[in-house]
Amino acid sequence: MNSDVKADITDNFFTGDHEISMPMPEEEAADTSLDHILSTINEQFLALDRKWRYTYVNDVVVKVVGIPQQDLLGKCIWELFPDLVESQFYAEVHRAVTEQKSIQFQQFYDSNQRWFENRIYPSAHGVSVFLADITERKQNEERLARQAASAALRESEARFRLLAENSSDIISLHTVDGILLYISPACYTILGYEPEEIVGSASSELVHPDDLANFAISYPVNADLPNTYTITHRARHKNGQYIWMEATVRAIRDSQTQEILEIQSSSRDITERQRNQERQSFLAEASDILASSLEYEITLNSVARLAVRAIADWCVVDIVADNQSTCRVAVAHADSSKQELVEHLRNFPLNLAQSGGIAEVISTGKSQLAAVVSANQMQSSAIDIEYLKLLQQLTPKSGMCVPLIARGQVLGTITLVSSDDHRSYDSNDLMLAEELARRAAIAVDNARLYQEAQYSQQVAVQAASRTARLQAVTAALSESLTPTQVAEVIAQQGMESLGAKSALVALLTENSTELEIVRAIGYKQELVDAWRRFSINASVPLAEAVRTGQPIWQEPEITRVARYPHLAKFYAQHNYNHWISIPLMVKGRAVGGMSLSFTENQEFNQNDRALVLALAQQCAQAIERARLYEAEQIARETAEATNRIKDEFLAVLSHELRSPLNPILGWATLLRKQKLDAKTTDRALETIERNAQVQTQLIEDLLDVSRILQGKLSLNIYPVNLTSTIQAALETVRLSAEAKSIKIHTTFEPNLGKVLGDSSRLQQIFWNLLSNAVKFTPGGGRVDICLERIDSFAQIVVKDTGRGINPEFLPYVFDCFRQENSTTTRKFGGLGLGLAIVRQLIELHGGTVEAKSEGEDQGATFVVRLPLMPMQPQPPRESTKSESSPDLNGVKVLVVDDDTDTREFIVFLLEQEQANVIAVPNAREALAALTQYLPDILLSDIGMPDFDGYMLISQVRKLTPGEGGQIPAIALTAYAGEIDRERAFEAGFQGHVSKPVDPDNLVKAIANLLQQTKPPL
Repeated sequence: MNSDVKADITDNFFTGDHEISMPMPEEEAADTSLDHILSTINEQFLALDRKWRYTYVNDVVVKVVGIPQQDLLGKCIWELFPDLVESQFYAEVHRAVTEQKSIQFQQFYDSNQRWFENRIYPSAHGVSVFLADITERKQNEERLARQAASAALRESEARFRLLAENSSDIISLHTVDGILLYISPACYTILGYEPEEIVGSASSELVHPDDLANFAISYPVNADLPNTYTITHRARHKNGQYIWMEATVRAIRDSQTQEILEIQSSSRDITERQRNQERQSFLAEASDILASSLEYEITLNSVARLAVRAIADWCVVDIVADNQSTCRVAVAHADSSKQELVEHLRNFPLNLAQSGGIAEVISTGKSQLAAVVSANQMQSSAIDIEYLKLLQQLTPKSGMCVPLIARGQVLGTITLVSSDDHRSYDSNDLMLAEELARRAAIAVDNARLYQEAQYSQQVAVQAASRTARLQAVTAALSESLTPTQVAEVIAQQGMESLGAKSALVALLTENSTELEIVRAIGYKQELVDAWRRFSINASVPLAEAVRTGQPIWQEPEITRVARYPHLAKFYAQHNYNHWISIPLMVKGRAVGGMSLSFTENQEFNQNDRALVLALAQQCAQAIERARLYEAEQIARETAEATNRIKDEFLAVLSHELRSPLNPILGWATLLRKQKLDAKTTDRALETIERNAQVQTQLIEDLLDVSRILQGKLSLNIYPVNLTSTIQAALETVRLSAEAKSIKIHTTFEPNLGKVLGDSSRLQQIFWNLLSNAVKFTPGGGRVDICLERIDSFAQIVVKDTGRGINPEFLPYVFDCFRQENSTTTRKFGGLGLGLAIVRQLIELHGGTVEAKSEGEDQGATFVVRLPLMPMQPQPPRESTKSESSPDLNGVKVLVVDDDTDTREFIVFLLEQEQANVIAVPNAREALAALTQYLPDILLSDIGMPDFDGYMLISQVRKLTPGEGGQIPAIALTAYAGEIDRERAFEAGFQGHVSKPVDPDNLVKAIANLLQQTKPPL
């Protein structure tokens, strides 16, 4: 042993309280060495350095561990004995070193099954440890403790039995396996068993099957529970019923080993308390359900299902409606397999006039309790035999019916029925049912009040919404200027007002025979196109509504199909389940209709209908206003356009009339100076004649338009050969075409037949078309004329390669006074009357004309179709003499005209024809000359001052034949309109020649009239 160890031992064990008691005499201690002392003590002693290596062990240590001293010294204790690492010794020796204080403790060592008292003394060099074997001392202490415990137990059991025998609770002792060792007499009072009947049986045999699992895991040996705890379960009474028990359980343990020896239990009957809790829980849950929604039918169904889980086998809830009828709003059965059976109760309406049962509870407001339902009671409550059979299948054994009363009014009843022979309702159950009914009645009443408030609010909101919508519609309609815009507003508002899927508005056409869809929203385009226009007499709902002036609100699909069987397929193909049709009325007169379609069936209340009818009325009035506005706008635009066209026409007319005058006056002036040679003189005269003819044609066109507009244009009808007529027209334009190097190509179908018409007017038509074609075709162009038979019509196509027609102007090309360009920069002249005259003349002949053009610089094509006369065999032609030239030789003519130039021209012309002419400037001189001269014919102007031509002929016709009263007379006047022609004939003239005068035409007119009035030989 080294000196450090000896010093540590001396300091720790031979001073103060730590002095070691030696077994040798005290007088020998001073002379005995320390090694001898440590080797002779009966306790283990060992020393460890700071690295836990043995530095000293005595013989007792060697003996106990069984390892020689030399094998221990210098070795780490934890490596030699690794099982000590997790021991209390390991922890305490480290604590002593860390805290540098002595530690003493007792420990049982499993390796040798002995108790040791350990004393550890730390030092700067390590630790010294004494281990004293205290096994025998510990065993003696345990024996004495057991004896004391046994005595205490016997005393405790005596006290326990004394208390148990006199307790109202069940006191019991059980083995750890749950076998009853003892049970107090109270078990008879609570469970109906004598103690000896159940002692020795397992306590779990009395537990309700549903509580067994919880009971098992709450048993002390099966759970880490405190020594004393409480469990709740149901125990079976001897009569088969179950009693709610609350048991306080205490485990009795061995004081040394803590092993459970016995289980002590104190159990009391808490059935009533549990029922109260269940009732309160049931009512609380019912209240939560009733408060969860204001849809009381839903909540009452939930309450019924709750009731059959807690207090009944089946439940029925009846509610009294406002009309004093009843509605069975809820039925429920605890057995889901019988739910369908109990649902049949809905099929038997309650008769409130019936005595007893639910009807009596409703009438009296008093509950009824049938602890036992007898067969007679079932029979008396049954409405009929079927109802009785249903009740028998439901096997009611006990029942209650309680009223739902709120604010003194019976709102309905709740009927609760038990089908269990062992369960009869009592007053406590009735109190529970009445409390449930009270809460349900409050919920129903609150729900109804809320619904009434909501309905009132909804009515107010709807009224405000309707007012706002009507105001919005009024504002929108005020901005709608056309029927289409009005239809857009009403269709959109109608859909939004009623939640429609689609809407359309159809208006009556001008003749009120058809409906035309002007706006459609939500419908497929092909559907709208198919019904764009349909007859007012069509067998469809909208037409019927418009015809009758009555709206069609709703009807089942089967009724619709029955009324309109031809629409069955249509209804089946479209995803609409409901249609309404509303007429649009103004002062009792329909102007159209509106149709709304819905994907779901609809119910329209009075307010809905009033809103739609108000919308329809506003729409109808707005449509009427829009039509008036549109008509006014059209009239205004037409008037403005007419004025504009008139102004443009007058400007063009002024230009066209003045333009020919310029060369006429110019050349006339030069001719009077007589400085022109013969060639230039011919050219001057030709120019004057050509421009005079242009002016004459302009005037004639104006007269033709006047006649057309007045419907006074007459035709000289006879069969006409179109080929020769077209060729004659071609001749008049050929020189113009050749001058521009325009090729004219003709295609005439032979043996075409004839048309019935006026040859001169037909020639006028073709001349207009051909002259336009030449005029608007640039030099080097081409004009094609094709004549062919198409069915029973002669078709004449005039096609050119000219400047074409603007597509925007094409619809107006045949209008009077319309020109594509009427500005001062226009390239082509004319009044814009030619094509208008063409169309009118063709229509007078029963034909049609059409203009086509691909656009500007694409040429133009005019297609004329005239009806052909039926083909008839041609009779052999008789030879006719050629028409002779008119002969006025020796004819005495009286000419009356206030214009000197005209008068002198006429005199000169007629004298050239060898007539004898007397000319006077006014009507008075004419009357005097007439009686003196007795001419053969009278030529009189109309427009003369003071005494016009009409007055003159009137005076002439008053004369006797001998005085010249029957003289042939021709009106020679610038008043060339058809109305002027008719007035001249009515006044007494027999001929009418308009100025400017064509010399040949005038000569022919005079000769023809003389021929016609020549008396027969």
